[in-house]
Amino acid sequence: MDEMKQRFPQDMEYSISLDQTSAVTEGMKEIIQTLLIAIVLVLLVVYVFLQDWRATLIPMLAVPVSLVGTFALFPLLGFSINTLSMFGLVLAIGLVVDDAIVVVEGVQRTSRRGSRPRMQLEEPWKSFPGRSSVSRLVLSAVFVPTVFIPGITGRLYQQFALTIAISVVLSAFNALTLSPALAALLLRPKPALSAVKGKKSRGPLRKFFDWFNRIFGRATEGYVRLSGLIVRKSVVTLGLLVGLGAAGIFFGRLLPSSFLPDEDQGYVFINMQLPNAASLERTAAASRQVEEILANTPGVKYTTSVVGFSLLSFVRTSYKRFLFRYFEAME
Repeated sequence: MDEMKQRFPQDMEYSISLDQTSAVTEGMKEIIQTLLIAIVLVLLVVYVFLQDWRATLIPMLAVPVSLVGTFALFPLLGFSINTLSMFGLVLAIGLVVDDAIVVVEGVQRTSRRGSRPRMQLEEPWKSFPGRSSVSRLVLSAVFVPTVFIPGITGRLYQQFALTIAISVVLSAFNALTLSPALAALLLRPKPALSAVKGKKSRGPLRKFFDWFNRIFGRATEGYVRLSGLIVRKSVVTLGLLVGLGAAGIFFGRLLPSSFLPDEDQGYVFINMQLPNAASLERTAAASRQVEEILANTPGVKYTTSVVGFSLLSFVRTSYKRFLFRYFEAME
């Protein structure tokens, strides 16, 4: 069209009234925003629990490494950066930091005696590789079987599930290699617990951490007591499980089901039908009135009309078909 435009008359312009890639582009923008929001939320949660910016930096560095490594494997699997793979990355952000957090917590716990974290890596490292490998294999076992689902359904699930599985496996590799090295370089010795208890909290951030630790400790104790009660009362546990399963089935039947969820594509089709045997001129006159209404409607950018033919039913009648693009902000 750009080449043909050079041969157009000077007072003639063209515009693309229907671009089906606009919805995909907007969807990718929203996914990227969600990705950034997820990273910020993970950063805040990790910092609140670890309460040390050096310790927070280690698992957050594992996030881009795992995500970039996942992108690097896309060509080998025949994947592309699309809405399915990006959705998988959004969910994987909360999973790729787990192993790095375990490494940091282990080093922090053993470095309370005042030694350098580099010397304290040996104790938590004895059991970590086995635990990390088992947890990552369990998560991968949930997603990898989708590779064997046939048909278009399998293709839809494969990119979503394998993106998560690959990022999880790469995070385990980072936890075995990158995270311990960063812990030895970045972390500093922690004071002994007795010295910490003898000091008073200073600053609003330290007071917030003390309040958070007290609330979280009480919540943990309550959860442990409740879990112990439920374990001892097996009848209550089974009844609760059956009740939740029945509720899931009940509400699942109420929700509409479809192969793919309906999404706003940014355009709308409408049909205008005149009485039988109406002339083409009468249809064109009525259509111009509708075009004026659509042109004055906020959010409508383009309007395309076809007189005497319905592209919805493919029948040549007195129909007037309109295709109008709305949400001008999409462009």
